[in-house]
Amino acid sequence: MNDWVTEFRNDPRHSGIFLDFDGTISDIAPSPRGAVLHPRAADLLPRLARHYPLCVLSGRRVADVASLVGLPHIHYVGVHGMEWLEGDEPRLDPEVLPYLPALDRARAEIREILPGLPGVILEDKMASLTLHFREAPHSEEQVVHLGESLALRLGLGLKRGRKSVEIRPPVEIDKGTVIIRLSRGWKLRRGLFAGDDLTDVDGFRGLRYLMREGGFEGVAVAVLSGETPVELEAVADLSVRGPEGLLELLSRLAVD
Repeated sequence: MNDWVTEFRNDPRHSGIFLDFDGTISDIAPSPRGAVLHPRAADLLPRLARHYPLCVLSGRRVADVASLVGLPHIHYVGVHGMEWLEGDEPRLDPEVLPYLPALDRARAEIREILPGLPGVILEDKMASLTLHFREAPHSEEQVVHLGESLALRLGLGLKRGRKSVEIRPPVEIDKGTVIIRLSRGWKLRRGLFAGDDLTDVDGFRGLRYLMREGGFEGVAVAVLSGETPVELEAVADLSVRGPEGLLELLSRLAVD
């Protein structure tokens, strides 16, 4: 482990840091509205961003994650890569636009059904719709069936997350494609991605893709909790316990 830390510290300009938000630099909250940036991250991330290309990429809307992190000199990406900040303006990836009418229909149907699912929360991200059942675990089967049926009928995709399902456009955009795109644009020679959920496996795959191309070294970090999917830990290079463990690891990269 010390070898990659040394390589990052010796060449920060070509060493990228990619971080999920919820459960990674924020403790998991009962609902999306309750999440806050970990206090230690608020101190550490600006120090890292002064030297390393740094991106926070989240399933949240990009303006939401940018507001929650609230730090300068960080690149923000939302909705698993489907929404970016250009200056201060959020922009949807053009591949998503043809599916907005189908998402509108799914949104309308969900809002009709939602009163019959107490405790289930709809997180409307415009480019996708996430149903959270953390506060209604007894509704998991019903929520999953709802998501699957809507996706099938409306020509949309479905992603499972931790205590959630996301209805989304069936496009090849995810955290892995974000890491590939930014790593190439930033001319990185190495990169670290840390996440805690199934959607973060895509980010690990992005690192592996760049490594197969050659001239790139990746470090995939699983941030563990009592709800960690086995698929995530199985494909990680390193595991840490919760946001506190990740921030302790990242503190070794600080060069000032």
